[in-house]
Amino acid sequence: MAGVQAGGRWAIALLMLLLLPACATVPGNASLPVNDPYENMNRQVMAANLEVLRPVSAAVKAVIPGPVHDRLHDLNSNLREPRIFLNNVLQGRFQAAAHTGGRFLVNSTFGLGGLLDVASREGWWQQESGDFGQTLFVWGFAEGPFVVRPYLGPATLRDAIGSTVDMVANPLGRVVGPQLALSSGSQFAVGAAGTGLDAVDRLGQLKQAEDASIDFYSFIRSSYYQMRRAELREAIGLPSAVESPATSDIEDPAPESKATPR
Repeated sequence: MAGVQAGGRWAIALLMLLLLPACATVPGNASLPVNDPYENMNRQVMAANLEVLRPVSAAVKAVIPGPVHDRLHDLNSNLREPRIFLNNVLQGRFQAAAHTGGRFLVNSTFGLGGLLDVASREGWWQQESGDFGQTLFVWGFAEGPFVVRPYLGPATLRDAIGSTVDMVANPLGRVVGPQLALSSGSQFAVGAAGTGLDAVDRLGQLKQAEDASIDFYSFIRSSYYQMRRAELREAIGLPSAVESPATSDIEDPAPESKATPR
């Protein structure tokens, strides 16, 4: 086990070194053009992911009752809070870190260890975004190409490294087991941000989107970029709303000057 963990740390270090040469020149911009040089391979991986995950999703939905599903969903959400808190701090988002810490304390204490999301239901704090991919963005790492990973789903190279760090650094995640759901932030991408129970809901949405889409792969890619770039805006203190996944400027326009009356 120690050898596997050490190998994982070396792999992460190597991947991060691949991004370092571009760090000095990368602006804090979440609206860079879509970069998908491996589209043919990505399409094949996505198709294989859907073929494998759909039967799993159907089986979980058939076995897990709705009330149990909801409680385990809230528990998984609470287990993510320490990772979110740490990344909020690393990003300098101290207000978001305070909200996250408050959520974790309230839900762990009054929510039966996280089985009930009391903080959200009482309207106190909604769950913040916060992952190591965002942190790398704040630190100036290049985005890299779009990739679709077996089982883990869509990501940019930077986010793939970030999600690997999040998983390795989360001992609770290793105890609970493999995580099967949507890529962080995107409700239309199969990835590793939650549990298999979350995947049941998301894959149902995916099926409807696939039936309505002319090019399902392009839809998934565009949705991933749009949702992810909204989270990147949050990481540097800007509103998450964007006009388009590829053309919206990360910088908010300056307010128009008003003519002073004479």
